[in-house]
Amino acid sequence: MKEMIDREHRISIATLTDYHLQDFIRCPYQFYFFYIKGKTATQLNWRKKVQFVVNQVISRYYKLPPICQTAKKVMELIDEYWSAIDVRQFESKIHYYKALANITDHLLQFLTSKKIEYPPVFLYEKCNINIDELGTELSLTFEVAEWSSNSFIIKKYLVDTDEEMNLLFNNMISVFCEKAFGQLPERIEIFSLMEGKIETYIPTKKDVSEGLEYLNIIKNLLQEPSMYMKTDSLTVCKSCSFQKRCYEGINVNQERFNSQ
Repeated sequence: MKEMIDREHRISIATLTDYHLQDFIRCPYQFYFFYIKGKTATQLNWRKKVQFVVNQVISRYYKLPPICQTAKKVMELIDEYWSAIDVRQFESKIHYYKALANITDHLLQFLTSKKIEYPPVFLYEKCNINIDELGTELSLTFEVAEWSSNSFIIKKYLVDTDEEMNLLFNNMISVFCEKAFGQLPERIEIFSLMEGKIETYIPTKKDVSEGLEYLNIIKNLLQEPSMYMKTDSLTVCKSCSFQKRCYEGINVNQERFNSQ
């Protein structure tokens, strides 16, 4: 008998965590199987493995004295951490080498294009704050936060991203900074390392109010697994361990819909 998805029970959300929300937006079904049902992935997610490498390289690089922050050092750090990644964790050898080339090129470009004069305010620090308007806690990791002339700049380095992901982080960062620090960042920079793109946002007070509304919507969606929708992203599905269960769930939900 096929495994059927029981997604009828409302779940409680104590903390809205950035990496949970990132996974939820990428695919609610994948989020459901992994975080709620506790299913073990049969194959490792290449994106998460590469993100770990990115995080380690950037963290180590920023901790170096300025004289050692060179392109050569970036290459050495990538080589050190990338060696732990197995080519079989990718869709193909071509995908593996393409990811390596893109991540290397764009990390070199983004890290060495401007001299780092002062140590960052935050460097991969996880912060939590209770948000009364949400009735829950908000948890956010600040990868890199640098001083600016008027305030500070938040930099987020992601393997890849899209419009929805950028919206999530712009809202989360705006709300968190206003509530925790009483001040908005001068700008938010989101780096997409596979594509080599930078999206820049200048947050305003309006972003805080809209961000609270947005996060309330996300929280309500998270609490209702019966309303989860499957992603339509082929790039997410191709490397997902839960494809079989996912399609079974779609069939079950379709039968329920037809019977109503």
